[in-house]
Amino acid sequence: MIEGRAGVEAACAAYRPLVRATARRYLGRGAEFEDLEQEGYLALIRLLPRCPPGEPLPRFLKLRLPAMVRDAAERMRRDATMDVCELEGTDAEPCCPPEEIGESPVFERLLSGEDLHIVRWIAEGWTQADIGRRLGISQQAVSARLRRIRPLLRPVLFE
Repeated sequence: MIEGRAGVEAACAAYRPLVRATARRYLGRGAEFEDLEQEGYLALIRLLPRCPPGEPLPRFLKLRLPAMVRDAAERMRRDATMDVCELEGTDAEPCCPPEEIGESPVFERLLSGEDLHIVRWIAEGWTQADIGRRLGISQQAVSARLRRIRPLLRPVLFE
């Protein structure tokens, strides 16, 4: 079993070709290569302690890593295609077109600073990964902020 930071770093270096090949395999499904590669390393770190005794680690990783990266790619695709006006997955007409989002005093009253920018960028079609890079945070942090923002906007968008 691999233990400690040095062991994890050594495993990440040793299995880098597997992680990169797996990330390339799921490229084009709504996520960028770097995001998929990062998800691959996170999956690798999660899988290391799960390897049963007696089973070769390379085989264990080769069988389980692709499914975890595939699931992450699907999750990122869903998140990237989310539109402010599709918060609930409903077909209801939004109260205002995307170009007016952020211009309205209602939005300025409900949201502040970066949250207002996030909503505006989502309405313009930016991906969560792009927004994260722009703000210097991870895509997952952008997703968490959107989960916090949705309940605030729901009454305004779907009156």
